[in-house]
Amino acid sequence: MLLNSCSRLSILTLLVVPFLSQASISNSSEKSAKPPLTLEVKKTVTDSATFLQSQLNTHMQNSAQWLDQLLVSEGSEKTRATAKGYVSLGFAPRARDLSDSDNQFKVSLDLPNLENKLSVIIDNDEAEEDRLPFQSTSGQDQDNHVNAALNWYMLQKKRLNIEHRIGVSRSNLYAQSRLKYQQKIEKWHFTVSPSIEYYLEDGWGARVNTRLDRQIESDQTLNVAFNTRYVESEPSNRVSLGIFHSHTFSNDQAGVTGVWLKDSFSGERSYYASYRWRTRFFEHWLFFEAEPFVEFRERYDFDDEPGIALRLIAYYGV
Repeated sequence: MLLNSCSRLSILTLLVVPFLSQASISNSSEKSAKPPLTLEVKKTVTDSATFLQSQLNTHMQNSAQWLDQLLVSEGSEKTRATAKGYVSLGFAPRARDLSDSDNQFKVSLDLPNLENKLSVIIDNDEAEEDRLPFQSTSGQDQDNHVNAALNWYMLQKKRLNIEHRIGVSRSNLYAQSRLKYQQKIEKWHFTVSPSIEYYLEDGWGARVNTRLDRQIESDQTLNVAFNTRYVESEPSNRVSLGIFHSHTFSNDQAGVTGVWLKDSFSGERSYYASYRWRTRFFEHWLFFEAEPFVEFRERYDFDDEPGIALRLIAYYGV
């Protein structure tokens, strides 16, 4: 069963990725051969997208500046606050759910007038801290609740960071203190990030996220990551373990091959393999992703679930 599923994934990857890559190459090589109408339509679409991105960027920058000025006294030195984030629109059909969607957003407001120690984060990605570094959002249950948090960066050094956070996640008020330590030895880069949390509804919790990166070539990296989390209201720990290989083909294209497992020791173990390909899409702030994948979930007796995720991701504040 595993071999058949991997074969499906390989065939799907071979069919989808080269086609998309060739389409991107053909687009640039045959640009001059396109009829004027096609060029006009493309210009209209890109101009409209650029206008929307510009308007969103302006509104968010103004909001960040307004919030920052509320926190400083009159006559103090004014430094321009900044906002950045992204909007991701995705469609991720799989064998058991052909209508699965994958939509996310994130807003980060940096407030420099408090010595760059404060930021506000708003998103709908409650599982971000549970994910491994190169793990995609496909295959994860999303409730699309809006989350908000206020971050205080207590210590920011080259190797050691300490931050505290209060916020709302899954409609649950929480507080978190986190330490992040990094060490680089030649081509190896090790990171460990323990944290302690308290949730108003779920009680105490703790997590440890670790990752080990190895530079294989100038454009290739190998990553091994392990996360574990404990929450007082849950009967057992959650763990995730994954291995990823990333390859930067050019300034516009990159790919990540990964396999990982996650387990909560309560009948929810799953194994996942995918290849994620990303390319710049017309503008420097717009990207397209295609990710063929296969997942094996314990709840379905580890039957294979092949699928493909397609995403359009727009960044602002970049």
